[in-house]
Amino acid sequence: YYFPCQRWLAVEEDDGQIARELVPVDEAFVKKDSENDGQSPATLGLEQKAKSTTYTVKVKTGDKKNAGTDANVFIILYGSKDDTGIVSLKASKINKNKFERGKVDEFTVESVDIGDLKKIKIGHDNKGNSTGWFLEWVEIDAPSLGQCLKFPCGRWLDKSEDDGAVERIIFPAELQTVEYIP
Repeated sequence: YYFPCQRWLAVEEDDGQIARELVPVDEAFVKKDSENDGQSPATLGLEQKAKSTTYTVKVKTGDKKNAGTDANVFIILYGSKDDTGIVSLKASKINKNKFERGKVDEFTVESVDIGDLKKIKIGHDNKGNSTGWFLEWVEIDAPSLGQCLKFPCGRWLDKSEDDGAVERIIFPAELQTVEYIP
């Protein structure tokens, strides 16, 4: 099996991810590439892209006192076929200092086809100075599937607030789901 990557694993490069889910490609792609007879990495990338889905994940921290967190936040997307596994939300495309009070942060998550998105788990490792976090909502847009889903939360992920949980399983709000042409 061949699992080419040809992407950065760095917070300050590319899409900011430090872990990647790789999909196997046909052996012929790797052999042609090494023999240098016209098979470009771009073609290889297209084959991999066809087997994966890119999600834009927006996360809204609530506008409450001490709502922001310095802890390491993660998300898992659960679909009808599979899940993404733990994805660290390291580099926000919008804010250098992520998960601050009243702010929306945006992340890119790539995954193999997990099917229709059914639920998410989001949480943090409770490490750092101010770890408690008030999560307003999560919005996940999958342009290749033509779906944008909203996952309302409106709760603390904090050992000393609410029910003391630092991770939550959230289901999409059907009335806030937007379907469009992929």
